[in-house]
Amino acid sequence: MLFWPFTLFATLALPASGDATVQLPVEPAPAWSGELSLVQEYRVREAPSGSADTSGVLGVPVAVNPRTDHDLRLTLDGQGRGFRDRLQGQISAALWWDMDGHVPTGQPGQTDLFGEFSDYRQPLFVVYALSAEWRHSFPLEYLRLGRQVSEHGLPITFDGGSLGLRLWERQLSLFGYAGRTVHFFETQPGLFENWVTCAGAVYRPSEHIRLEADSRFEHDTVISRDVPQRVWVYAHSYGLTLSTRFQESWGKLFVRGLDRSASHAGGALRLAFPSLAAGIDAQASAQLRTLGEISENENPFYSLLGPSLPNLRARVEVWKETALGQLTTLGLRAGWRVRQLLRGTEGPFNRNFGGIYFQSELNDLAVKGLFATGILEWNYVPWSVSRDSFLALGGSAGYSVRRIKVEAGTYYQRWKVNYYRDVEELQNARTVYASAGVRALPWLELRARYTLEIVDRYIQSAFFSIREDL
Repeated sequence: MLFWPFTLFATLALPASGDATVQLPVEPAPAWSGELSLVQEYRVREAPSGSADTSGVLGVPVAVNPRTDHDLRLTLDGQGRGFRDRLQGQISAALWWDMDGHVPTGQPGQTDLFGEFSDYRQPLFVVYALSAEWRHSFPLEYLRLGRQVSEHGLPITFDGGSLGLRLWERQLSLFGYAGRTVHFFETQPGLFENWVTCAGAVYRPSEHIRLEADSRFEHDTVISRDVPQRVWVYAHSYGLTLSTRFQESWGKLFVRGLDRSASHAGGALRLAFPSLAAGIDAQASAQLRTLGEISENENPFYSLLGPSLPNLRARVEVWKETALGQLTTLGLRAGWRVRQLLRGTEGPFNRNFGGIYFQSELNDLAVKGLFATGILEWNYVPWSVSRDSFLALGGSAGYSVRRIKVEAGTYYQRWKVNYYRDVEELQNARTVYASAGVRALPWLELRARYTLEIVDRYIQSAFFSIREDL
C-alpha cells in the first residue's frame, strides 16, 4: 500500500500518446554460467555366510564368512561455459573412503565379498574428467584439452587433446585425438607407458545420412601374472559406422576391426509411430574375437571383468502406450533378448542366457503421481530350452510428485553383475528394493535406498545420499 502514490504519479506522468512505451531495464546475459553437483553417499552392506556359486573379480570365489562393510563416496560433477558458449569446461571426480579400514588379503580363494579397487590406496581420489574446450569457430568445431572420453570409436579415457573440424559446407568433418590412456585403479601407473592416437572423418551426403570412419592406435604396458617384467601390448582398431535419422526414427550399422581381424559388428533400429503411440526397438551386436588386455572399453567401473569371449547379443522390443480415461495411461512392452557365446566355454562374466518378457506400466493410477509396473519373463538358456527354462515375476509400485518420490519393488536376474566397489557375479538373484527421495530445497535432495539380494545368502545394502545442485 505504501507504493501506490508512486505508481499513480508514474501513470499520470506518462505521455498520452499510444506510441509511448516504458523502457524497462534489460539485464545482460551473464558472461559465465555453469552447474555444479555434489553428492555425499554413505553405504553399508552386510552378507552372512553362504555356500553358493558366487564369484568375485575374475572368477575367484568370494569368502563365505559374515562381513559388514561401511563406505563413504563423495562425487563432484560440473560444467561451465562462457564467451557465448564458445569456451566450455567439465569436471567429474570421486573420493572413495573405506570407513572400516578393511583390506582383503588378495590371495586366491580368500577374496572378500567386499574386496574393492581402492584397497591399495585409502582414501582413493579419482578424476574421471577434467577438460576445457573452445567450440564453434569455423572451421573449428571443437578443441578440447585435458582428461576426457573419446567421442569416436569405443569409449576410452585419456589425458591429452582432441580436435574437430567442419568443412565443405559442414558436410565433411575431420577429427582426431591423442594422449595418455587412463587405467583407473592401476596400482603403479607410469607417465608414458600407455598412449593412444586416433584420426577419422564424418561425411554427411544428406541431412538424414551420416557415415563415419576412424582408425586408432593404442599402446599399453601391462604386468603379467606369469612373467615378472612388464609386457608391451599394441593394438590397431578401426571402424565404419553408417547411421540415419528421420524425425523420431533412426537406424545404425557398424563394423570394427582389431589388428588383422574383425572384432565387432552390429546395428540398432528404432521405429516410432507417434500417431499410434507405438514403436519398435531392436539391436544386435557381435563381438567376433576375445578381448583381453586391451578391451577397447576402458570405462572406470567396467574394466575389471577379465577376458571377454566372443559373443552375440540381441534385443527386440515392441511398445505401445494408451490412455485409460482422462488421467491414467497404460504402457505395454513385449520383447526378447539373448546373449550367446560364439566360442569358448562359459565362465564368470561370460554366460549364455535368454528371455522373453511382457511388461506393463500404469501411470497416474487414479491419483496423479501414483504408478505401478509388472513384468512376466520366461528365462532360458539358448540350446537348452527344455532343461533350464522357467518363469519369473517382478514389479514395483510408487508415488512421484514434484518434490517426493517413493518406490518399492522386486526383480529377478539369472546372472547379476554387481558394481558395489569391486565387481561380483551373482547367480539366480532375486532383488527386493525400496527407495525414497525428497527435494527439500530447489538445490537440495535427500535420497535413501535399501536392497535385499537373495542368492545363497541374504545380502543387504543401504545407501543414504545428499545431493546439492548449485
